[in-house]
Amino acid sequence: MGKEKPPEATPVVEQESGSLEVAESVFRALFKQAVSEVQGVASLSAEPAGIFHRSGEAVVVERGSGEVAFSVTLSVHYDVSIPDVAAELRKRVTAAIEGATGYRVRAVNVAIDHILPPEPESPEQAAPEGDNVPELPPVPDHHKE
Repeated sequence: MGKEKPPEATPVVEQESGSLEVAESVFRALFKQAVSEVQGVASLSAEPAGIFHRSGEAVVVERGSGEVAFSVTLSVHYDVSIPDVAAELRKRVTAAIEGATGYRVRAVNVAIDHILPPEPESPEQAAPEGDNVPELPPVPDHHKE
């Protein structure tokens, strides 16, 4: 006797009057919009990197029965807390995806492959040097007779 295969999970949300299927490109667009709102993220990786990328896409989408998972590789700015950036990204992605599509977000896997160095100070922000030192006001002479 052969075992029956379990039914395959379809990337569909069953609704009262029918079903809803959302294309991966829609999930990617919503994901990218959410990423753009997270402070500290410099960019999505343009090339496959790390363990998550199999398809050459910056955002890998895995759909199941009424749920979706994401894997992404990012570059971040130097002065951020990477765990805080990942937590904020997960929060924003979950809110955006679940609110727009009705799919439950099962996971948002984040890999960091690059950290951008701090930007050099602009001339206005740099400390004055040499002849550019501002002149101090005269010290009041309280000892005049």
